Amino acid sequence: MIREDLQDKTGFSAAESAVADHLLQLGAAIRGLSARAIARQVHTAPSTVVRLCQRLGFEGYPDFRDAYLDELRYLSSAFTDIDANHPFTAADDDASLAGKLTVLYHETIDDTAGLLDPAVLTAAAARIAAARTVHVFSQGVQADVAADFADKMSRIGRQVTVHPLADRGFYTASTLAKEDLALAISYSGETAGTLRAVAMAARRGAALIAITSYGRSRLADLADLVLHVSTRERLVEKLGGYAMSLSTLFLLDSLYSAVFNLDHDANLRHRTALVHGYEFRRGSTNPVLRDRWSRRDDDAGTL
Repeated sequence: MIREDLQDKTGFSAAESAVADHLLQLGAAIRGLSARAIARQVHTAPSTVVRLCQRLGFEGYPDFRDAYLDELRYLSSAFTDIDANHPFTAADDDASLAGKLTVLYHETIDDTAGLLDPAVLTAAAARIAAARTVHVFSQGVQADVAADFADKMSRIGRQVTVHPLADRGFYTASTLAKEDLALAISYSGETAGTLRAVAMAARRGAALIAITSYGRSRLADLADLVLHVSTRERLVEKLGGYAMSLSTLFLLDSLYSAVFNLDHDANLRHRTALVHGYEFRRGSTNPVLRDRWSRRDDDAGTL
């Protein structure tokens, strides 16, 4: 994030470091301040402020200021009750532990929903619906979360393949074309194997949607569209990836639902007929679980 880059100061001159410290101290107070005003407060030249902003990847100070204010707004918007990295302590009994996770889950969904741009969701669903095939590139547990997305999509006639292995993903990416779509999932946005695969897919002309953390990353730079997960967990020092997994599941379910709703009635008919054709023997004595219809054995397989 911008705040971390300002704290890190890698490659900064002494004057730029002084500006970075002042920007961190000012925080949201930079709203309404020009580069000249900030330079005057630090006793340096306005060009130093602009040069620092460009070093951080922005065209100039106004772009930096807007992005920094957006980041500060996000960081102060949620998660006031539970630390996503350490949501419980050794002193918590099981009831307290479950209660804290309940709060964490609520805050994670609220946080992710707050980051979700409806226009990006609409555009991503349209890209997925128009694609010949969809390929999900992700390493680690997020590939398991994506498997549920692939299963849902298959039941409405959409082909989605998950590639959890970096080498196989890369080789598959080399076969894609502009009719296909790559969906990359990486919390850091810097996972080497995933980046190699999606860079190859991009060179082949495939569209790219990224699910990654809030902030700048190589994956976000490569992607045509970016959906942000809740960004409250550190990469390593945490008790578990609670927020990332739940946030990814929410975004993938949102994508599936948006694709479904592009042709709701047709997708509902297709899914109902397909599922009934395979699961016609399923039943339950629980009236809550029981479906409103029943099928004879000799109807099995008829779509």
